[in-house]
Amino acid sequence: MRTKALLCAAGLLAVGAISAMAQSNVYSLNVVGYVNITLSTGFNLIANQLDVDGNGTNNTVQGTFGTNGIPNLARWYGYSPATGFGIATFFATTGTWSGGGTTANNAVNPGNGGWFFVPGASGVTVTTVGTVPQGSVGYPIVSGFQIVSFKDPISGRVKTDFGFPAGNLDRFYQFSPVTGYAIKTYFSGTGTWSPSEPNLAVGEAAWLQRGSAGATTWVQSFTVQ
Repeated sequence: MRTKALLCAAGLLAVGAISAMAQSNVYSLNVVGYVNITLSTGFNLIANQLDVDGNGTNNTVQGTFGTNGIPNLARWYGYSPATGFGIATFFATTGTWSGGGTTANNAVNPGNGGWFFVPGASGVTVTTVGTVPQGSVGYPIVSGFQIVSFKDPISGRVKTDFGFPAGNLDRFYQFSPVTGYAIKTYFSGTGTWSPSEPNLAVGEAAWLQRGSAGATTWVQSFTVQ
């Protein structure tokens, strides 16, 4: 048990390890890890699920995605239901991300998703590093459209595994660079999803169209014990 805690503190929690440990007894107070997100050429709908410095103050585009291996003119499209899209662009000549207003400054907190555009003929892998958020955290759900994800590097079914407060005709739009959108709709009368319940992978975000239930809070709970 003590050994496992030391390994977690050393930052040895990769994507697969975090997903597995969510279902096991691993004891630690502060878990630091990394997530490798493979991106295809073109648009990718992804999320940040780690707190860069552990206190929520440095989750910027540059702090989250870094600069190593990022192709010139890569772009991050962060989205807020209140203000719309903010665009940050990477310039290889200076090694910096620029633009996007609050999106570039501090809008890639754990659970925040957006579009990551990869120019060129081949994809890349971005690595996010930081503290794994723990405990119960409220995730505001608004009426209409927003981009949602898990606040932790976990995978699973949004309602069955992680308590999404589904309302009638809620729709998740999951995006694949290869096949496009898969739309999954919840029907409160039968308590079922059609064609299936959204199952998000580590690092994946999705569009949510809130149906008739209106705004609420999605309480997400995760603890590494």
